[in-house]
Amino acid sequence: MNKIRILYDVMNTMKAKEEVKGVLQVQVEKDQAMILSLQNEFEKNLLTEKMKTKVTASLDYEGRVQGDHAEDAAPCPSERTRHDRLHHMHHFPSHRRRGLKEIFAKWTFALSLLNALQFEERAGKSTVISLSANDLPEDMKKLFSEKIAHVGRHHGQGHGLLKEFCSIDHLDVTLNIFINPNYEVEKVAVTAAGTQMDAQAGQHDLKADAQVVFAWEDKGDAS
Repeated sequence: MNKIRILYDVMNTMKAKEEVKGVLQVQVEKDQAMILSLQNEFEKNLLTEKMKTKVTASLDYEGRVQGDHAEDAAPCPSERTRHDRLHHMHHFPSHRRRGLKEIFAKWTFALSLLNALQFEERAGKSTVISLSANDLPEDMKKLFSEKIAHVGRHHGQGHGLLKEFCSIDHLDVTLNIFINPNYEVEKVAVTAAGTQMDAQAGQHDLKADAQVVFAWEDKGDAS
Protein backbone atom coordinates (compact mmCIF):
# COMPACT_ATOMS: atom_id res chain seq x y z
CA MET A 1 0.00 0.00 0.00
CA ASN A 2 1.45 3.34 -1.09
CA LYS A 3 1.17 5.78 1.84
CA ILE A 4 2.08 8.84 -0.21
CA ARG A 5 -0.46 8.03 -2.92
CA ILE A 6 -3.30 7.57 -0.45
CA LEU A 7 -2.47 10.80 1.38
CA TYR A 8 -2.22 12.63 -1.96
CA ASP A 9 -5.64 11.36 -3.07
CA VAL A 10 -7.22 12.29 0.26
CA MET A 11 -5.71 15.80 0.21
CA ASN A 12 -6.84 16.35 -3.37
CA THR A 13 -10.37 15.19 -2.56
CA MET A 14 -10.68 17.33 0.55
CA LYS A 15 -9.19 20.36 -1.20
CA ALA A 16 -11.97 20.23 -3.82
CA LYS A 17 -14.76 20.39 -1.20
CA GLU A 18 -16.96 23.51 -1.24
CA GLU A 19 -18.85 22.72 1.95
CA VAL A 20 -18.11 20.77 5.09
CA LYS A 21 -20.54 19.72 7.80
CA GLY A 22 -20.30 17.38 10.73
CA VAL A 23 -20.25 16.95 14.49
CA LEU A 24 -17.35 17.44 16.90
CA GLN A 25 -17.53 15.67 20.26
CA VAL A 26 -15.04 16.10 23.10
CA GLN A 27 -14.94 14.50 26.54
CA VAL A 28 -12.28 15.13 29.18
CA GLU A 29 -11.92 13.17 32.42
CA LYS A 30 -9.75 13.77 35.47
CA ASP A 31 -9.48 10.90 37.95
CA GLN A 32 -12.41 9.23 36.13
CA ALA A 33 -14.66 12.26 36.75
CA MET A 34 -16.04 14.11 33.72
CA ILE A 35 -14.80 17.71 33.70
CA LEU A 36 -15.74 18.64 30.13
CA SER A 37 -18.33 17.39 27.68
CA LEU A 38 -18.78 19.25 24.41
CA GLN A 39 -20.70 18.73 21.19
CA ASN A 40 -20.43 21.09 18.22
CA GLU A 41 -22.66 20.64 15.18
CA PHE A 42 -21.10 22.70 12.41
CA GLU A 43 -21.66 23.58 8.78
CA LYS A 44 -19.23 25.74 6.80
CA ASN A 45 -19.20 27.02 3.24
CA LEU A 46 -15.53 26.95 2.24
CA LEU A 47 -16.10 29.49 -0.57
CA THR A 48 -17.89 32.21 1.43
CA GLU A 49 -16.39 31.26 4.84
CA LYS A 50 -19.90 31.43 6.32
CA MET A 51 -20.34 29.03 9.21
CA LYS A 52 -23.23 27.80 11.32
CA THR A 53 -22.52 26.16 14.66
CA LYS A 54 -24.55 24.76 17.51
CA VAL A 55 -22.52 24.03 20.62
CA THR A 56 -23.68 22.15 23.69
CA ALA A 57 -21.18 22.10 26.53
CA SER A 58 -20.92 21.08 30.16
CA LEU A 59 -17.89 22.18 32.16
CA ASP A 60 -16.96 21.26 35.71
CA TYR A 61 -13.49 22.69 36.18
CA GLU A 62 -12.49 25.37 38.68
CA GLY A 63 -16.16 26.35 38.90
CA ARG A 64 -19.12 25.03 36.95
CA VAL A 65 -20.50 26.43 33.69
CA GLN A 66 -23.25 24.84 31.61
CA GLY A 67 -25.01 26.11 28.52
CA ASP A 68 -25.95 25.91 24.86
CA HIS A 69 -24.74 28.30 22.20
CA ALA A 70 -25.70 28.74 18.54
CA GLU A 71 -23.94 31.14 16.20
CA ASP A 72 -23.98 32.17 12.53
CA ALA A 73 -20.45 33.33 11.73
CA ALA A 74 -19.81 36.27 9.40
CA PRO A 75 -19.17 35.35 5.75
CA CYS A 76 -15.79 37.08 5.78
CA PRO A 77 -12.98 37.33 8.36
CA SER A 78 -13.03 40.16 10.87
CA GLU A 79 -10.65 43.10 10.72
CA ARG A 80 -8.66 41.59 13.57
CA THR A 81 -8.33 38.30 11.69
CA ARG A 82 -7.17 40.14 8.57
CA HIS A 83 -4.62 42.04 10.66
CA ASP A 84 -3.35 38.84 12.26
CA ARG A 85 -2.91 37.20 8.84
CA LEU A 86 -1.07 40.24 7.46
CA HIS A 87 1.11 40.32 10.57
CA HIS A 88 1.95 36.63 10.12
CA MET A 89 2.73 37.11 6.42
CA HIS A 90 4.88 40.13 7.17
CA HIS A 91 6.97 38.21 9.68
CA PHE A 92 7.14 34.96 7.72
CA PRO A 93 10.56 35.70 6.15
CA SER A 94 12.08 35.97 9.62
CA HIS A 95 11.51 32.22 10.09
CA ARG A 96 13.84 31.55 7.19
CA ARG A 97 16.70 33.18 9.09
CA ARG A 98 16.63 30.51 11.77
CA GLY A 99 19.01 28.33 9.80
CA LEU A 100 19.14 25.01 8.04
CA LYS A 101 19.34 23.07 11.30
CA GLU A 102 15.80 24.03 12.30
CA ILE A 103 14.49 23.44 8.79
CA PHE A 104 15.94 19.91 8.74
CA ALA A 105 14.61 19.30 12.26
CA LYS A 106 11.08 20.13 11.10
CA TRP A 107 11.41 17.91 8.03
CA THR A 108 12.80 15.08 10.16
CA PHE A 109 9.85 15.37 12.52
CA ALA A 110 7.38 15.33 9.60
CA LEU A 111 9.05 12.30 8.00
CA SER A 112 9.08 10.48 11.35
CA LEU A 113 5.33 11.03 11.63
CA LEU A 114 4.85 9.76 8.08
CA ASN A 115 6.98 6.69 8.80
CA ALA A 116 4.99 5.97 11.98
CA LEU A 117 1.63 6.13 10.20
CA GLN A 118 -0.11 2.78 9.94
CA PHE A 119 -2.48 2.07 7.03
CA GLU A 120 -5.14 -0.63 7.26
CA GLU A 121 -7.31 -1.43 4.26
CA ARG A 122 -10.76 -2.71 5.24
CA ALA A 123 -13.70 -4.27 3.42
CA GLY A 124 -15.34 -1.99 0.89
CA LYS A 125 -12.02 -0.34 0.05
CA SER A 126 -12.15 1.90 3.12
CA THR A 127 -8.88 2.75 4.88
CA VAL A 128 -7.94 3.54 8.47
CA ILE A 129 -4.85 5.69 9.03
CA SER A 130 -3.55 5.48 12.58
CA LEU A 131 -0.72 7.02 14.54
CA SER A 132 0.46 6.37 18.09
CA ALA A 133 2.98 8.61 19.80
CA ASN A 134 4.52 5.45 21.27
CA ASP A 135 5.59 4.39 17.76
CA LEU A 136 7.81 7.43 17.31
CA PRO A 137 11.59 7.17 17.84
CA GLU A 138 12.82 8.31 21.25
CA ASP A 139 14.23 11.60 19.94
CA MET A 140 10.94 12.32 18.18
CA LYS A 141 8.99 11.51 21.36
CA LYS A 142 11.11 14.09 23.17
CA LEU A 143 10.50 16.66 20.42
CA PHE A 144 6.77 15.86 20.50
CA SER A 145 6.69 16.48 24.27
CA GLU A 146 8.59 19.74 23.84
CA LYS A 147 6.06 20.94 21.25
CA ILE A 148 3.16 20.15 23.60
CA ALA A 149 4.91 21.93 26.48
CA HIS A 150 5.47 24.93 24.20
CA VAL A 151 1.73 25.07 23.50
CA GLY A 152 1.06 24.95 27.24
CA ARG A 153 3.40 27.87 27.92
CA HIS A 154 1.82 29.83 25.08
CA HIS A 155 -1.75 29.29 26.26
CA GLY A 156 -1.21 28.82 29.98
CA GLN A 157 -3.40 31.77 30.96
CA GLY A 158 -7.13 31.26 30.48
CA HIS A 159 -6.77 27.74 29.09
CA GLY A 160 -6.61 25.65 32.26
CA LEU A 161 -7.63 22.37 30.64
CA LEU A 162 -4.98 22.71 27.95
CA LYS A 163 -2.39 23.51 30.61
CA GLU A 164 -3.37 20.35 32.51
CA PHE A 165 -2.50 18.11 29.56
CA CYS A 166 0.64 20.03 28.66
CA SER A 167 2.01 19.38 32.17
CA ILE A 168 1.90 15.59 31.72
CA ASP A 169 5.35 14.03 31.54
CA HIS A 170 4.46 11.16 29.20
CA LEU A 171 1.36 11.86 27.15
CA ASP A 172 0.03 8.87 25.20
CA VAL A 173 -1.71 10.14 22.07
CA THR A 174 -3.47 7.97 19.49
CA LEU A 175 -4.92 9.25 16.23
CA ASN A 176 -7.25 7.38 13.88
CA ILE A 177 -8.48 8.74 10.54
CA PHE A 178 -11.21 6.84 8.70
CA ILE A 179 -11.20 7.21 4.90
CA ASN A 180 -14.09 6.04 2.70
CA PRO A 181 -13.66 4.55 -0.83
CA ASN A 182 -14.13 8.07 -2.31
CA TYR A 183 -11.02 9.25 -0.41
CA GLU A 184 -13.17 11.42 1.87
CA VAL A 185 -12.35 11.72 5.56
CA GLU A 186 -15.37 10.24 7.34
CA LYS A 187 -14.12 10.47 10.91
CA VAL A 188 -11.11 11.64 12.90
CA ALA A 189 -10.70 10.27 16.43
CA VAL A 190 -8.04 11.31 18.94
CA THR A 191 -7.36 9.89 22.39
CA ALA A 192 -4.90 11.44 24.83
CA ALA A 193 -4.11 10.03 28.27
CA GLY A 194 -1.46 10.38 30.92
CA THR A 195 -0.60 10.94 34.56
CA GLN A 196 0.03 14.33 36.11
CA MET A 197 1.66 15.39 39.38
CA ASP A 198 0.22 18.43 41.16
CA ALA A 199 2.05 20.92 43.39
CA GLN A 200 1.44 18.71 46.44
CA ALA A 201 2.95 15.66 44.68
CA GLY A 202 -0.51 14.18 44.20
CA GLN A 203 -1.04 11.97 41.16
CA HIS A 204 -3.95 12.49 38.78
CA ASP A 205 -5.10 10.51 35.75
CA LEU A 206 -6.18 12.56 32.74
CA LYS A 207 -7.95 11.32 29.63
CA ALA A 208 -9.43 13.12 26.64
CA ASP A 209 -11.42 11.68 23.75
CA ALA A 210 -12.28 13.77 20.71
CA GLN A 211 -13.83 12.85 17.40
CA VAL A 212 -15.12 14.64 14.34
CA VAL A 213 -17.68 12.86 12.17
CA PHE A 214 -18.20 14.40 8.73
CA ALA A 215 -21.38 14.19 6.64
CA TRP A 216 -20.79 14.12 2.88
CA GLU A 217 -23.38 14.10 0.13
CA ASP A 218 -23.84 10.65 -1.34
CA LYS A 219 -22.86 11.04 -4.97
CA GLY A 220 -24.91 8.01 -5.89
CA ASP A 221 -28.09 9.72 -4.66
CA ALA A 222 -27.45 13.01 -6.45
CA SER A 223 -30.00 13.72 -9.17
